[in-house]
Amino acid sequence: MKRLLLLVVSISTSVIRALVVAVGLCRIHIFAKENFPAFACFCKNMGASIVAAVAHVTRHSLLEYGVAVLAILGLVMVLRRPLKKKLPPGPVGLPIMGSLHLLGPRPHQRLAQMAEKYGPVMSLYMGQKLCVVATSADTAMEFLKAQDAVFCSRPPLRAAQVIFPTDITFSDITPASRQMRKMLHLQLTSGKRIEESEQIRSEEMAHMVRTIAASGRGGEEPELTVNVKASLDAMTANIFTRLIISKRFFSPGGILRGMQEAELREFIAITDEIDLCLGLPNPRDLIPAFRWLDLASGLDKRFHSLRRRMESFLSTIIAEHRQHHSFEKLDLLHVLLQQMEKDDDGQEITEPQVTSIVWEAFAAGMETSALATEWAMAEILRNPHILKKAQSEVDAVVGKDRRVRESDIPMLKYIKAIVKEALRLHPIIPLLVPHQSNVACKALGYDIPTKTQLLVNVWAIGRDPTVWTNPLTFDPERFLDDGAHADTDFSGKEFNLLPFGSGRRMCMGMSLGVLLVETSIASLLHCFSWTAAPDLDMTEGLGLSNSKAIPLCAIASARLPSSLYAH
Repeated sequence: MKRLLLLVVSISTSVIRALVVAVGLCRIHIFAKENFPAFACFCKNMGASIVAAVAHVTRHSLLEYGVAVLAILGLVMVLRRPLKKKLPPGPVGLPIMGSLHLLGPRPHQRLAQMAEKYGPVMSLYMGQKLCVVATSADTAMEFLKAQDAVFCSRPPLRAAQVIFPTDITFSDITPASRQMRKMLHLQLTSGKRIEESEQIRSEEMAHMVRTIAASGRGGEEPELTVNVKASLDAMTANIFTRLIISKRFFSPGGILRGMQEAELREFIAITDEIDLCLGLPNPRDLIPAFRWLDLASGLDKRFHSLRRRMESFLSTIIAEHRQHHSFEKLDLLHVLLQQMEKDDDGQEITEPQVTSIVWEAFAAGMETSALATEWAMAEILRNPHILKKAQSEVDAVVGKDRRVRESDIPMLKYIKAIVKEALRLHPIIPLLVPHQSNVACKALGYDIPTKTQLLVNVWAIGRDPTVWTNPLTFDPERFLDDGAHADTDFSGKEFNLLPFGSGRRMCMGMSLGVLLVETSIASLLHCFSWTAAPDLDMTEGLGLSNSKAIPLCAIASARLPSSLYAH
């Protein structure tokens, strides 16, 4: 150890001195080259001698030199960290990496385990970025309510910067983003727009039911195995593409109508790639010095390639919209293009912004609704008593002479409780989208420096044994009128249940998304009897979104008169 310390001091002192002299000689050489050529030659030779001296200093073995360099870097990192700050407790990280090696493939699960040791608020370094993790309702309330103004910023993520520049979700709050958010709300998620678009959702729900039923009749089998995830993906894709760009990408039989097959495949490939890229760990986000690693990983090249594909795909649809602008009901893209032509309020909208908003709406709306419904259906099929009770409720409210309508949903209390329970156990974004402090602050008695990243582990909060009885059991009864959590909802005011976040950064599509999930579950349970494999796999997948590792497939058989599947 003594030899190592002497080696570190020797190398550090020699290299620093050499570099200082070399920089000085470099500056003299540049000046002398123009005025005193002979003296410039002398400086050049001196520089060569210094390089030789540095090489002599590093004559030790490669292993010793490597250890010394790592020690120097670790010392620099320690010295750079804020002194005399009372940070929340947390694990001691490694040089450069911090605590990244502790997170594993599913960080929300490992962070929940670490919280059992360090408490409901902890700090750790992810690479060189300080991160605070909230793992209880009280700590989430502190950061998302009491300190909402401080933690409403977003950390710079390279994938989002390239794929969604000037967007709503991943950018800081600005006058331009507020305008975009307002426009998106008015065209997609406002109460008025949800009411106006009910016909679209009803038609696509009927298409999904008819497709499942027709598959069984076509094979002349009373029962059929249904890929539930694929059916939900097609339905939600149709709903959101019709709302956003007035296009329908999937026909009832899975064959594209109105567009070329190649265009459909490109659309699917782009939406899948967006989800993959946003979920990929990127070293440069956590260790700025690692920007050069992109030469080896190619992530930045991949992000730029995806962005070009997004722009190319949408440019054709934009051209079509500009040619056909006399629609009775304008979709989101039409409204955005109209806004581009106006500059009444001084907030200019550009075509790159339009591309970001449209694709962000696709990514946020399509996958999240389908995933939430899939998780709920998987839990229902694992619990036959819940399936039976849910179908009994739907039959009592709807009957068997018509299909479920959205107007039935307020009376389906048990269905609504199922959705709450599914989102408690399986929030779609387990750590929410990261927040970042925009100023230094005090929180829960701790010092939080500026630009500290905040993660809210809503997955762990929904499984907190101090709040939820039998937290790992799927029990919708807890949300019914006589249940312990009858008054708990996910509107952002109850911090025990936060699948959509809270505060300024709360998900703006909550109302539409929940309605779609509730109606999908009620329709699937009303129209079909379901049987799942006894060993149904509930393993979580990888990535930003909390998907099932193995898509849900189950056996379905019709339980209504055949005439109700015909239209």
